[in-house]
Amino acid sequence: MATTLFRWSPQSTWEKNHISTNFSGKEIVEPVMRMYTEATNGSYIETKESALVWHYYNVYPDSGSWQAKELLDHFENLFANEPFFVKKGKHIIEVKSQRTSCPK
Repeated sequence: MATTLFRWSPQSTWEKNHISTNFSGKEIVEPVMRMYTEATNGSYIETKESALVWHYYNVYPDSGSWQAKELLDHFENLFANEPFFVKKGKHIIEVKSQRTSCPK
């Protein structure tokens, strides 16, 4: 069982969530996402059973896009030879283990 921090929206406070997760890379991904969340006002992390998602839709557009590119580059370099899938979506960066599911 792992303890994670989450918030329901960018305006809500961080809460602890004690969940069991199948996402094996969480201990690597979460501290990096947390660092970007702390540096990017309005962003937040969503914890899924098989992935972590960094949301930045409430961030000033230029700043959010720049931070998202930096985070994406960070993860792509970090996971160059690792079994992780990094996906950029509309105002999100999602990281999941390739062992969990195949990207679409």
